[in-house]
Amino acid sequence: MGAFGELLMKSSLTAFQKRFAEYRVVFDANFLSPSLAEALRRATTACADNSKTETGIIDFVCGLFLHYRDEVAHHFNGDFRALVSRNFPVHRFGDEGLIPKAMLNQMSSGGNEAEASFGYSLKFNDELLRLLWSAVKLSNAVGKDASLFEVVQALALENEWTDALLRCGLTLSRVVADFDREVETVIFFAPLHTGPGWPTKMEFELDDTVLPPFTLEISTPSSRFRPVHSAKVNLNGDEVANINWPDKATSRTSVQLSAVNKIGFELDGPKFGSVDVTVRGTSVDEGKSKK
Repeated sequence: MGAFGELLMKSSLTAFQKRFAEYRVVFDANFLSPSLAEALRRATTACADNSKTETGIIDFVCGLFLHYRDEVAHHFNGDFRALVSRNFPVHRFGDEGLIPKAMLNQMSSGGNEAEASFGYSLKFNDELLRLLWSAVKLSNAVGKDASLFEVVQALALENEWTDALLRCGLTLSRVVADFDREVETVIFFAPLHTGPGWPTKMEFELDDTVLPPFTLEISTPSSRFRPVHSAKVNLNGDEVANINWPDKATSRTSVQLSAVNKIGFELDGPKFGSVDVTVRGTSVDEGKSKK
């Protein structure tokens, strides 16, 4: 799948569902805010200029930059200008970006805007329609019109969308909590403390809800507990990770797991010194999305 290829879809919309959704987007004046509707228009105009028959999420994100410029770039890390140039070799900022190039050519050859005749088909792929509905849903929930902010929030809701941005060289500029990847990929977790009452050995089983590759993460805590001075982790008889605070406060290592796994710890530090140990895999859904 190329960087600008189709996104993996949950399910395809039927012809009538798509027609309904596109009609709402194009003709319902209360659906998108005027500014967001203009950004979408810039995207569809650029698609027409570049012979694209359908507007997708990456096209729309490029349209956001053509419309909002620095305001949208503030929410992402990456080279927006390079992305727009790759995705839309023909593009224009300002008022001309709202008029198809073919119409501008007709006008420059002696006609005027009223006499110029040019049309193009407005088609949106399923994922862009879902993104727009998600943005509108977020804005409706707080009683306002959909804006750039709701679009950025909506993009963060689906890993497929943020993955598509990543393939194009963009990431969200802020750390975003991700339940699927932060919680549902956990196979084992233990907050450990120094002291005679805390276990130094544990066991955990591997089930079929999490797939390889597997990683073991060890880090000093972000909580109010004091960090340990040092920690070593043994997995199935082999030392796999160690830290030495403050020089090396975290460690992340690829590991192999068995059906039943034995894990052991060696901690050195102040009373109630603490360290967190997490073993992760890949969720079944995420594994499918990478195929």
